[in-house]
Amino acid sequence: MTRVPTYSTNMRLLTQTLKNKQTFELYNFQSVTGLKAPTYSGYGMSAYSIVNLEASYNVTNNFLENNKLLDIEITTMSTAMDAITDTAIDFQAMLNNFSGSDAKTLTPDYTGGEITFTDNNEDTYVGKTITINGIKYTFSNVDGSGNNIDLSAIAADSGNEGYAEKVMQALKDKVDPTGDYPGFEFDGETFKFPYYTINGTSTILSANGVKTGEAYTMNQDQAHNLTELQNYAFTSLQMMVDALNVSANGKYLFGGGDATVSPINFPFSNLAEFQEFYDGVNIKFPDNSAANLCNKTTTAQQTGGITFDKISGNQFKITPDVEGGFLEKSISATPATTGKLTFDADKNTLNATEYGAFNTIQAGDTLILSGTANNNNSYVVKSVSADGKTITFEKTDGHNIVDEPAIDDPTGVTISKSYPIGTVIEMNNMGSNVAPRVQVTGVNADGSLNVTADPGYFSADSTYVAASSSWSMSTMAYYTGGDLNLERRISENQSITLDITANDAGFEKIIRAMGLIAQGNVVDTTNPANAEGLIDVNKAKNIVNTAMQLMQSGIDDSSEPANSGTNSSIYAVTSKLSANYVLLKSNDENLTLVKNNLQTSIDSLKNVDQTEAAAKAILAQYNLEASYSVLQNALNMSLLNYLD
Repeated sequence: MTRVPTYSTNMRLLTQTLKNKQTFELYNFQSVTGLKAPTYSGYGMSAYSIVNLEASYNVTNNFLENNKLLDIEITTMSTAMDAITDTAIDFQAMLNNFSGSDAKTLTPDYTGGEITFTDNNEDTYVGKTITINGIKYTFSNVDGSGNNIDLSAIAADSGNEGYAEKVMQALKDKVDPTGDYPGFEFDGETFKFPYYTINGTSTILSANGVKTGEAYTMNQDQAHNLTELQNYAFTSLQMMVDALNVSANGKYLFGGGDATVSPINFPFSNLAEFQEFYDGVNIKFPDNSAANLCNKTTTAQQTGGITFDKISGNQFKITPDVEGGFLEKSISATPATTGKLTFDADKNTLNATEYGAFNTIQAGDTLILSGTANNNNSYVVKSVSADGKTITFEKTDGHNIVDEPAIDDPTGVTISKSYPIGTVIEMNNMGSNVAPRVQVTGVNADGSLNVTADPGYFSADSTYVAASSSWSMSTMAYYTGGDLNLERRISENQSITLDITANDAGFEKIIRAMGLIAQGNVVDTTNPANAEGLIDVNKAKNIVNTAMQLMQSGIDDSSEPANSGTNSSIYAVTSKLSANYVLLKSNDENLTLVKNNLQTSIDSLKNVDQTEAAAKAILAQYNLEASYSVLQNALNMSLLNYLD
């Protein structure tokens, strides 16, 4: 007998049908996706493991994706380094070739000076002076304690017979041509001398019987070779600038974390512009890294008005109204910061007892000491010890350490910094009576600056510039980037430090070498008749030799094994980039292996056999269709139908 379904029976049939529907949908999902369940709740006890595994997978995959960007940056930097290396090696080869074949022939060949003594000009030289190798000699008829060339015996000789011979003998007694003055010739009544031994204007050159040297002119081949070298130096500089200003992923790669500004400022489009700025006489390309990289600005707020006093020729002294206006306090010595201070005149050093006391000081810095008994002066730093306890200074005239008692309590001793020697300073908005730029040649104990500048801009021997907010003094440093070292994490346990910037020692030395060669007046072509100072016969040779040493050091650092700065050669930079690239690739291989293993583990927990799931889905479909049929029949059954 068939019974009429009750409400309860209907609900049980409906529930079973829905379960069959869920089973079918699950197997259908599995057959299509290969996953066990559409949500984590469907994985039961495996859900926690799956979540952890997927989190690890995502972290690993993120590292790999970020490393792709880092790979682009390192590859781009490596490509730039290839260009820099090729440029440096080619320039070095050309420089070596020029040095071997041309540097010697660039020595100016003046005819020298010639003084003829005769009985007819016996009084011409009395009281006249001649300066030789920095020593002034006076032709005098009064015996004195100086460097007089004694003519008193000649003057006392009533007839002055053999005047010329006696003058010549008196001169020979003072200037021994076999000793410190080779090249001097005494021939009868004539005294001949190489013009380069004359230091400063000799008043005797205006006397009768004096023949001056001829101005030097390079021959056509020499001029061509020098011009070719300087053009190549400038072109190489431009290539260095382009390579170091390279960018990728929206940032400058050699900018020390400063992504918005190109790290090298090189505002010259051709060699003529470069040589107009660095004329090699008034403004020379900086010959030390401190000056080349100095970034400093001085305003009237710090100095008040400033005075330019002409010393001689193109040499001036700049004195601020505010005492110490050009100084920047670097270290205030105390027992805690420096400890006991001692001075060593023999080694030309300043020593502290506290580790790291002088870590803020760098080679090439110009320091001004105050508060000491005997050493309140300015000094140029040669080196700083690795422990930061000792500063060794360059030995220069009048600026060397002298002995004084040790200072147990150095409170009150101050070490200030000023513009490094060689720094080029732009004199902004100071008017037409001030040169547009000056170059620091010395810093005095009071902080005033000795500079060279084009004297044509100064209308008076003393020029005062009143304090004003409209003018400033700013340095001409080639590097405009930052100093941030970036640490890029490439995995949970490894990272790569990107500490390569365009102001690293290797790049700076090469840029400096190229700038020294490209500047104007590499050869001193001054007419000796117009020379106020010593004409440097070795100028070209010294510049070339300095450039060669810088190039060698900048390429492989072989000439500077000691502390020569961060990334002291381009080979060191290339090696660091190669090491970082190898580390990155090795790390990515490991991450890829980990990623694959994680994916396998996740798949083993989440995936099913799709073929099996498809078969089960078909069976579930049959069950679902049967359930629908039974449910349909049950729902259509009523008492009326039952009675019929």
